[in-house]
Amino acid sequence: MEGIKKFITNFKKGEEIYTNEESQTDLYIIHKGRVQLKTEEGMILTTLSKGDFFGEESLSNNQIAACTAETIEDCELIKIAYDVLKDMMEKNKEIALKILKNLSQKHLKVMANLLKLLDQKKEPVSSAPREAERKDKTSEKLSPDIKAYLIIQRSNRIVQLTKRETFLGRRDYTTGYIPDIDLTKEDEEKYISRKHAKISFFNDKFYISEEAGAVNGTYLKGNKLKTGVKYELSNEDELTLCHLNMIFKY
Repeated sequence: MEGIKKFITNFKKGEEIYTNEESQTDLYIIHKGRVQLKTEEGMILTTLSKGDFFGEESLSNNQIAACTAETIEDCELIKIAYDVLKDMMEKNKEIALKILKNLSQKHLKVMANLLKLLDQKKEPVSSAPREAERKDKTSEKLSPDIKAYLIIQRSNRIVQLTKRETFLGRRDYTTGYIPDIDLTKEDEEKYISRKHAKISFFNDKFYISEEAGAVNGTYLKGNKLKTGVKYELSNEDELTLCHLNMIFKY
């Protein structure tokens, strides 16, 4: 690490590191923060964090970047030019193997997200009645004594949690589906899935879980959630649905 600290470059949250139209000449390693890789249409391919590599197009001469890389937090990135990287790999085969393994893992993440997106697009329009039935079964109200809220940071909107199961996502104008907490206005980029996540209350505790088919990730205190697994929530926890941050208050 000491030998490559001189290559560290700082980026602010929301900066584009490069776009899919640019010639790529550098490999990047995330030392601090998180980065999203997006298509030209804005679809998020994957979210990367500390230790991940990207910019592998630089390993080929005059290669145009395949996607746009954008920071979603303040970042410290190790930026290594092709000539320097080539010299490192020739001198240390372990570095070359590490890069190959990391890039392979990243491509598997991208493929998994693309497959989820394809499955989501295959959902039949006739699913609306099933959604209505599900909402009927999960509409049990919380006791008025239970005070829990979400503060959506982009709009500073405060939403009270009033049900034992609360679904978060974007409305579907085709089927008529509207989640309990509709994030359509806050998510102008349309990155959040229609049925993205669920907050549940049982045994006097709140939990969050990612719904099947959510494409661009759900995070609790910066840690990516596994789909379908319930994670306990505590007061002041930060939740991130794709790129949209919110605070849980209880």
